[in-house]
Amino acid sequence: MALYWVAYEVSGSAMALGILGLCGAAPRLLLGAFGGVLVDRYDRKRLLIIIQFATAFPLLVFVALYAFNALELWHLLALEILNGAIRAVNPSASQSIMSELVPYKDLMNAVSLFTMGGNFARIVGPSIGGVLVLWIGVGGCYWIYATSLILSGCGFILMHLTDARAAKPDENFLREFKEGFRYVWNSPLILISVVAAYTFSTCIVTYQRFLPIFAKEVLNVGPEGLGLLMAAPGAGGIASLMLLAMMGERWNRAMLLWIMTTLTPVFLMLFCASPVLWLSVLLLALVGAGQVGFRTTSRVIIQFEAPRELLGRVMSVFNMDQGMRSLGSVVMGAFATTFGAPAGIALTAGLSLIVTTTLFYRLRRSPVKAIRRNVEGGIEDFDDLRNKKPRLEESDC
Repeated sequence: MALYWVAYEVSGSAMALGILGLCGAAPRLLLGAFGGVLVDRYDRKRLLIIIQFATAFPLLVFVALYAFNALELWHLLALEILNGAIRAVNPSASQSIMSELVPYKDLMNAVSLFTMGGNFARIVGPSIGGVLVLWIGVGGCYWIYATSLILSGCGFILMHLTDARAAKPDENFLREFKEGFRYVWNSPLILISVVAAYTFSTCIVTYQRFLPIFAKEVLNVGPEGLGLLMAAPGAGGIASLMLLAMMGERWNRAMLLWIMTTLTPVFLMLFCASPVLWLSVLLLALVGAGQVGFRTTSRVIIQFEAPRELLGRVMSVFNMDQGMRSLGSVVMGAFATTFGAPAGIALTAGLSLIVTTTLFYRLRRSPVKAIRRNVEGGIEDFDDLRNKKPRLEESDC
């Protein structure tokens, strides 16, 4: 909130806000997969500590420039690029370390709680940020952010965690980078999760940017109605996470993935056809529940399926979907412009349904062949094979 507020104050341009968003997202898209190699090479706890302290540096530079009234737009763009580059490693490291913090039987609960915290922050954060900008100013908001990062780094220092993996700084970086993509390609369930995540980012996720059109032209409601439409997916997401946390391991993860990838676009298409506000709010809540449930289930699948020495790289390939949301905005905007918002977004949702359903059935037909490829592709250590086998059998039976 503080960043975009001050950016508009400095530039007075809506285009500048778009460029600023690109500067923050591009490094994460371009460097995310390479960051996965670092996560698998080095101690994940130490990487997270370094990320927290390093991220505080551009924030403190911002505070200094802002305090001396020397802040210009190019400063904001450069600092956002630096911040995005530093934090490109963070999602893979923070999600990969979870399997070392909790037993496998509790991973669904842990990932659900982890995701719930992020969604709660997305709902509450903008409101708190808007109030704090008025109370303590932009500089005060950045001080709070920098302080929270430093405290977070100190918290990681106090965490007792044993990482049995040895650092491999002399290994071939490019070869390790390719290994992550090769493993994803040869693992049907993970490949489905990754392709579905990319498809959702392109055809589903960015629908919220077009909700003002629905509020004004379809449902004929004012700002209050738009607020309900905007809040509904977040509320549905939190409800979905609570349900997943309570279920634990009771549901087959592959079945959950298929349900989420099927129902989410269906609910979005129904929303596009809804003529009344209360039904639209309910359908958007279901869309949000499906989106968040899909990502949570996919993360748990990756935690279970991927071997520990490849977990960071596999997770980074999955997390690249967040960088594709800018492409999704263009695709959905083109469809909405050509066919109108309701029909255009319904068409992109239908395209998502076709892609994910087709891939799910085609890639799930030969799990035994996929296991054989994984073994022949380099899982030579007996301990790795022994630890890997039960997890694959559990999901594929």
